[in-house]
Amino acid sequence: MPISARDVPPIPQAAAADANRRGVALHEQGRTDEAVAAFREAIALQPGLADLHVNLGAALMRQGRFPQARAEYECVLQIDPGDLRAHSAMYELEQIAGHPEKALAHQRTVLERQTIFSQIAPREQRSILALMAPGDWQANVPIDFLIDPATTTVHKAYLLSPESAAALRPPRADAAFTAIAESDANEPLLYAAAQLLSGLGMPVLNDPLRVLGTSRTRVSQTLRGLEGVVAPQTVRTSRATLERLEPGIAYPIVVRPVGSHAGHGLELVRDAAELKAYVTGSAAAQYYVMPFIDFSLEDGYFRKYRIIVVDGVPYPYHLAISPRWMIHYYNAPMRENAWMRDEERTFLEDFGSVFGPDLQRSLRAIAAALGLEYFGIDCSIDRLGRLVLFEADPAMIVHAADDPALFAYKVPAAQRIFAAFERLVDRARSG
Repeated sequence: MPISARDVPPIPQAAAADANRRGVALHEQGRTDEAVAAFREAIALQPGLADLHVNLGAALMRQGRFPQARAEYECVLQIDPGDLRAHSAMYELEQIAGHPEKALAHQRTVLERQTIFSQIAPREQRSILALMAPGDWQANVPIDFLIDPATTTVHKAYLLSPESAAALRPPRADAAFTAIAESDANEPLLYAAAQLLSGLGMPVLNDPLRVLGTSRTRVSQTLRGLEGVVAPQTVRTSRATLERLEPGIAYPIVVRPVGSHAGHGLELVRDAAELKAYVTGSAAAQYYVMPFIDFSLEDGYFRKYRIIVVDGVPYPYHLAISPRWMIHYYNAPMRENAWMRDEERTFLEDFGSVFGPDLQRSLRAIAAALGLEYFGIDCSIDRLGRLVLFEADPAMIVHAADDPALFAYKVPAAQRIFAAFERLVDRARSG
């Protein structure tokens, strides 16, 4: 939750008020350890005040001390069960803890009472109107990770339905940003967002109709035939079709439920018997099917690169290396292997040595074809030196909160992306 010196709540006890005010100032300066100490001092002087626990919870979240932050917000909800700040924070914390249904319950409590949330920067240099959809982290671009709350004001406007979008009167900003990610549930909201934005008269980043083009099937169609790019054919099919053992693509294939992320339900299927077993064990109604591509290199390891494209320019974000084909950053043995981290460091610090001129031309061609100002790419490089595309999606998570003891080298790469996003908004504002 944001803390701003412009709106420090009145604290009846003078010493507690002074400690709280000091904590807010320290938090704004990024001196979080000292801010935590100041907020704890204020609570000791005047316990049971929700505002103090909210401020301490926000500082603890900024430190990545999520269980401690959770305790503070739970304390707030004991004091005031309707506190929207605490419900908003618990939406984040329950997802971190792996409790998505609890997270969405907190979000529903908030959105029943309010759909526009303004986070005012104390030293405002730019402002963004972010159009959002209800849902978990996959439903929207995680914009809070991208901006500096001290200098960038964000107005989040949630579209609950096409009807609510038509009635929405959001605040003005330097640019409007479509943070809504592509999904079946979000498709009507993206059309509604396009209609809303057409009447606002603001510069638009990530046209909602272009976001619709990032579905797995549309991306494979859009990028097929680009020089140096392998964009595997992806088809969407029904459960009934797979039950008839008709995948539509020659084996081996990769199958996943529509709407799934992070490898959930994703499996390699080699023949009809394996397809039958897969469908029997899955409850989804719709699936994506694509050919399996062996993207391992000569050393037998698979590599998945995440690249964030901002205003047409590709920026490296992370590299996952694994002996398994189904690879995600947090299931790859990056912590256990220093050589993997060394290779990732090279990718981040010397991008051109890994993605040479031909591959960077391919990345820029993908950006031009998709027509989005901000999005992420998960990809690999095959043994012929071609870019193998897995996914293009605006809502890929970018943050700088990995373990600093092992991954400090990742922070500058993330900060370059944050700075590029700020420049993007500034460019949109200036026309």
